[in-house]
Amino acid sequence: MNNSLKKLQEEREAMLPPELEDRITQHVGTLTLFSSVVEVFVPNALQVVVQMVGGDELPCLKKAGRRQARSDNMDWRNPPAPSTV
Repeated sequence: MNNSLKKLQEEREAMLPPELEDRITQHVGTLTLFSSVVEVFVPNALQVVVQMVGGDELPCLKKAGRRQARSDNMDWRNPPAPSTV
């Protein structure tokens, strides 16, 4: 036996167009692709803007370079220098 809320839900679902699920799936795919593009290009675009204005590199992008330089100079025979960060 269906209660009134279940009947109302079934009536509302029957009124929805059948292609609605396809449209939603297409929108989700578009947003997923857009978020991937943003994740790749926005940090580089910000870096370019900062350098065009005359600023130094962004601090968040300096960490990777600093980490690489630190790992290049590491030697197991010498204790690591204390970090100044």
